[in-house]
Amino acid sequence: MPYIQAMRHRGATLALLTVLSGCFTGPRPSYTAEPFPRGSSSGDAAIDNVLAQLDAVNDGPYTATYTVLTKFGNITRPASVSVAAGRRSVTVGDVRFITTDGASQTGILDKTDPCSSSIDPAGISDTQITPDFYAADAAKRLRRSAVARIGATIPHTEQTAGQSATCVDVPMSGGVSTFCALTNGPLALLDDGAVRIELTQYRRAVDESLFATTGS
Repeated sequence: MPYIQAMRHRGATLALLTVLSGCFTGPRPSYTAEPFPRGSSSGDAAIDNVLAQLDAVNDGPYTATYTVLTKFGNITRPASVSVAAGRRSVTVGDVRFITTDGASQTGILDKTDPCSSSIDPAGISDTQITPDFYAADAAKRLRRSAVARIGATIPHTEQTAGQSATCVDVPMSGGVSTFCALTNGPLALLDDGAVRIELTQYRRAVDESLFATTGS
């Protein structure tokens, strides 16, 4: 049986078990494993072309800005990513995540509250994205879509923020999900049932202002 078909069958079985688990007492089992690991093939060339870009390690330097629309609630927020070797700053709304030489912090912009000394995704849980939205998380979403798709994918290229992006449209039960990535990342466009993330500006330089401390 082809791998993707097997995963679909496995997903249907897990869904049935989840329904049945409501008849029993005690903790319910959960299934959080990814459908297939980073770097592996989905079996679909159009999906794999985009995954290859999202999976690639891009040490920069670059700075990318985005608009993030959370469809539940219809809320739009700005986001930015600035990357150089050993350094990363990700800002979503007023929450900033900074990693520099292995040390991390999460803080709120324009606040005097102390920063936490780790990357804390809970600060943006209401956005339906994570601090890795521009690469690893986008790849996870695409892999899940590869398993759940209901028809043939459509490959295409797009110009986004003046950059050429490799894209794929994935037919899903709730509509078409679109994923686009620049060469070796980062994400250029993600439009699925939960969010729309669109690149608005990209330049091959670090924005040092995005590495400013965010708390006391």
